[in-house]
Amino acid sequence: GGLISGMTTYLNAVSPNTQVIGCLPGKSAEMYLSVKAGKFVPVQSEPTLSDGSAGGFEEGSITFPLCQKLVRDWTLVSEEEIKDSLKLILKTHHKLIEGSAAVAIASYLKRKDEFAGKNVVILLCGSNIAPATLKSIL
Repeated sequence: GGLISGMTTYLNAVSPNTQVIGCLPGKSAEMYLSVKAGKFVPVQSEPTLSDGSAGGFEEGSITFPLCQKLVRDWTLVSEEEIKDSLKLILKTHHKLIEGSAAVAIASYLKRKDEFAGKNVVILLCGSNIAPATLKSIL
């Protein structure tokens, strides 16, 4: 929640009409479930290719109310969607990204019809992926 809460706080200040959509692996959806419930919901995360966004957040964390207030919507993606997105970026753009960056691509692809004709920015943060993980995906 740190990256998205910081980013949305800034964007809200400089461009209040910009809509931010949070993206998470379905196997680590604590923030999504908590925002939907309107309160902290502890969830045991499962292993995911998106290790950069895996795990929960601490109850009372400053990121939670910011995400509640500023993130317009959330998208959960599967491990298969994460793999497919990582391979797509590698194949079409020759860029190596990590699982958490692939979550953003997978989320966009899952909802791409919704964004037709709109300006869309996808934040791809990180290319830290273990060689063994990359090998298993490819």
